[in-house]
Amino acid sequence: MDMIGIMFRGMAMGITEVVPGVSGSTVAMILGIYDRLVYSLSILTTNKRKEAIPFLSIFGLGMAIGFVSALFVIDFLLTNYRTPTLMFFVGIIIGFLPYLWKEALYQSKGYFELKHYSIIGISFCVVIIGQFIGDINNFDVNNLSIIDYMFLVSAGFIASIALVLPGISGALILTILGIYEIASDSLMTLRFPIIFAIFLGIFLGVLLTSRLIRYFLKNHFLETYSVMIGLVGGSIFAILNNLNGVVNSQIIIISTISLIAGITLVLILKQNQSNSIG
Repeated sequence: MDMIGIMFRGMAMGITEVVPGVSGSTVAMILGIYDRLVYSLSILTTNKRKEAIPFLSIFGLGMAIGFVSALFVIDFLLTNYRTPTLMFFVGIIIGFLPYLWKEALYQSKGYFELKHYSIIGISFCVVIIGQFIGDINNFDVNNLSIIDYMFLVSAGFIASIALVLPGISGALILTILGIYEIASDSLMTLRFPIIFAIFLGIFLGVLLTSRLIRYFLKNHFLETYSVMIGLVGGSIFAILNNLNGVVNSQIIIISTISLIAGITLVLILKQNQSNSIG
């Protein structure tokens, strides 16, 4: 795979990581680069790290370009068309949940038991609790405490899991934790302390969790997917919790269309993924 191809694949994954509910790892699978990405991340803490650096440098540059470009588009949409945009995100999540469920059963060749439903329920509740924590924090971006910075680092750490775990996006995790818009605003206005705290968490997470996630997917597949299903399902609450503004008949119609568009996007992505695998 040439350098330009790697960079464009990185750009595609960077764009999807801005959108809550669209998994960059899923897009990486569609583009045929997922296995190489996970392998490269997993050897960063080994003596084989030099093997991964060229690929990750090019891929990371493309991902950064795509991420920043999409960030400004999403910010414009949230500022001017907040409710329809958020409902588009909800549509993506609604469309993806059945596939996530089927993927868990297909890959594991098993079925959900009581413990798995319990994990789903607990994960769902974690999302709700995360929303309350976000409301309690009420970050003053100009006067952050040590506790605030620790929370931001932790959020980045958790969000890094999305880079290697299919079915969930970093933006979705930040939405669950109630800091998605704080993170995106900070990137666009160059609030470096907040940017550094979140990216420090992401960096540490990539180094420490890539092999751990591979272990759980290999040895506790259904349990891992149960956590994902609970988090993704609960994120619908997280997004709806952030709705505000005037609601009228026009907004309802546009939001309904955007909801359907989100579901349709997932159907197209999954169809392309099936074709690429086939």
